[in-house]
Amino acid sequence: MTRLRALLLLALAVLVPWALPTHAVDAQADGPEQPRLLVVSLPGVTWADVQGHELPNLDAFLEDAAMADLAPRSVTPRSGPGDAYLTISGGSRATTVPEIDGQVLAVDEESIGTAAGDIYRRRTGNDPSGPYVSLAWPSLVRANEGEPYETEIGTLTDTLEDGSVSAAAIGNADGTDSIGPSYERQVGLSVADHTGVIPDGSLGKDLLEPAPEQPFGVRLDLDVVGERFEAIWARPDRPTGEDGSLVVVEASDLARTLRYRPIVDDERYDEMWAQSLEQSDELLGRLVESVDPETDTVMVLAPYNRAGDRDLTMVAVAGPEISPGYLRSASTQRSGFLTLVDIGPTILDTFGIARPTAMEGRPVVDVASGDSVSARVDHLVTRNRESRHREQLLTPTTTLVVVLMAVVLALAIAAHANRWGRRGRATVAFAGLVDLTILPASYLARFFALEDHPASFYWMFLLGTALVVPAVACALARGRGATRAPLVTVLSLMGLVLIGDVVSGSHLSLGAAFGYSPTGNSRLYGISNYSYGQLAAAACLVAAWLAAVLAGRRGRIAGIGLMVAVLVVLGVPTWGSDVGGVLAFTPAVATFAVLVTGRRIRLRTLVIGVGATAGAILAFGLLDLARAPSDRGHLGRLFERIGDEGPSPVIAMVQRKLTANLAVSTSSLWVLAIPLAIAFWLYLRRSQRRPFEAMAASFATLPAGLWAALVAAVLGSALNDSGAIIGGIVAMVLATSLAVLLVDDDASAEPAQDPVPEPVQEPVRAEATSPG
Repeated sequence: MTRLRALLLLALAVLVPWALPTHAVDAQADGPEQPRLLVVSLPGVTWADVQGHELPNLDAFLEDAAMADLAPRSVTPRSGPGDAYLTISGGSRATTVPEIDGQVLAVDEESIGTAAGDIYRRRTGNDPSGPYVSLAWPSLVRANEGEPYETEIGTLTDTLEDGSVSAAAIGNADGTDSIGPSYERQVGLSVADHTGVIPDGSLGKDLLEPAPEQPFGVRLDLDVVGERFEAIWARPDRPTGEDGSLVVVEASDLARTLRYRPIVDDERYDEMWAQSLEQSDELLGRLVESVDPETDTVMVLAPYNRAGDRDLTMVAVAGPEISPGYLRSASTQRSGFLTLVDIGPTILDTFGIARPTAMEGRPVVDVASGDSVSARVDHLVTRNRESRHREQLLTPTTTLVVVLMAVVLALAIAAHANRWGRRGRATVAFAGLVDLTILPASYLARFFALEDHPASFYWMFLLGTALVVPAVACALARGRGATRAPLVTVLSLMGLVLIGDVVSGSHLSLGAAFGYSPTGNSRLYGISNYSYGQLAAAACLVAAWLAAVLAGRRGRIAGIGLMVAVLVVLGVPTWGSDVGGVLAFTPAVATFAVLVTGRRIRLRTLVIGVGATAGAILAFGLLDLARAPSDRGHLGRLFERIGDEGPSPVIAMVQRKLTANLAVSTSSLWVLAIPLAIAFWLYLRRSQRRPFEAMAASFATLPAGLWAALVAAVLGSALNDSGAIIGGIVAMVLATSLAVLLVDDDASAEPAQDPVPEPVQEPVRAEATSPG
């Protein structure tokens, strides 16, 4: 028996290993399928469309989806179909050639009597390796090489292929009421490789059926689209080793309707749009029927809007690892907001493929929310209205501030030259304080849901606050320097509002006139360029005041400490995250410290300033780099790219900012503040009574503050993409503040024989240290 038992154990030992591999193979065969991602493009659709129309299939999809407002930005704030799909393809901002970008044809399809494959060979020198080719590809590559974003179109598909993931596109937006062919197949560009070849899909006219009542008389044949999709999505002959598949399907009836908008009246357009939404919702329903929610991911997005429209569009993602709620990315740093460059990296992340460092965007993350679908849609509709509200407020608020500045400067000169009485001078000073208070009041107005109120409410709040704050400050001021105390109060309010907002999440800046919005800005967190100009100017003047009113060393330490504290706020990634601000304000801090302590600026001082600036950038950059990738600001992301690519991203960034500088420096009303400030400065320095000498006599540290602000303005204008707008804002704050000081009883008094009295500590001479 013992021998028999031993033989049985030996047999089991031999047979079990043979059996286990077979069992393992069977388990693998029955395990999860390869991951698949369906991207449904709904051109032009906003959350307001979702809210205002019956779209049952989309509503059902959204129950399990994470959602966001999408800023459909490419190189310009308003993307068209070509640059939108190319931006997805490159993962960075891309441009296009609109007249020809839709020429994506099958290799055997004839154009002007010649097969597209032959035209492609002639233009590129390559043999097409897929069924469709972009005939415009060489022109598209050339157009993007001329942009400073280093975008490599085709990166998405190349990276997917390296990761053994297939890509295909389905859609056809052809249609014209004019003579000649129409090729509007830009959706194919989203999955084109670096040679302009679309590896798989269906983009031909056989997707269309006649529909005389529809735009251009055609529409998608949903049966044919469904068959083509199913053949690609669930094909049984999928190559061995393929690790997943991406299929992009465009609801092309929406694209046709967007193009039809300029040639019909509003009522007819609304009818056509509603029909296209209904047809596209039916298409979505058919596509989703083939999706396995346990393994497949679905993304629905509107990559572009109708021409000239700056509304945010919609994007939603549902899948096995997605919690219902909102979407965010490192690019936006805000729940409920994405930008178009994030779509390509998100597609790669779905398949577990690392994003190439050349891609500007970042993968999305979901933020769970217990809100219902309707509540989330309402929230995103409101966010869009807030963004549009900022765009509507920027120009009129800027106009008010700059025009009032010009009036205040003119009246201040008249009051000083003609020796107006106390009441006249007080009126001019009060007008200057009102103008300065408008700036922080424009942020405080965001405490209210302004988009739910008429425009008159905003103006009433803005002007009411701008009148009440200086009135209270003047009433509280007593004795000598009665104008200077309210001025410091207003400047302190300006700085404290911005600092308090940025350390608490920048809620006031989002949608504020001088803040930022997804429709107009590529960054939605930290200190905006408009805010930097205000904060820098206010900090320099208040620091100078602290150094003056606190005797000796204590005052100098307080002033320098304030400047350093502002620098920290600008640079900390979770607060200001302002790279250009740190680069510009660090030398301003050094300048102030040198001058307020009575020293002169020498070559050694400049070298120390450059070293301090580099050290500050390095410190803040490493602090940002230490955060999770999904939380990193643009400085941390820049450090990532430098580590992988060397200095080329820095060169590209500088080139991009210079290009943007030139564009905005000639288009903003803020630029007019610079010549106005220069003219006023010339009066202060060159008029017969030399009023600036009187100011410096009673405010000995003022020149140090002015020099520091000048450095902050010049470097800020050069290093940020808002250009001379920053210089204009700083010029407005400085010139208006000097106008208030000019009509102050103390500052406007005739200078004594020695305009700079000997201070208790080290001397600070106005003539030696004043700008100009």
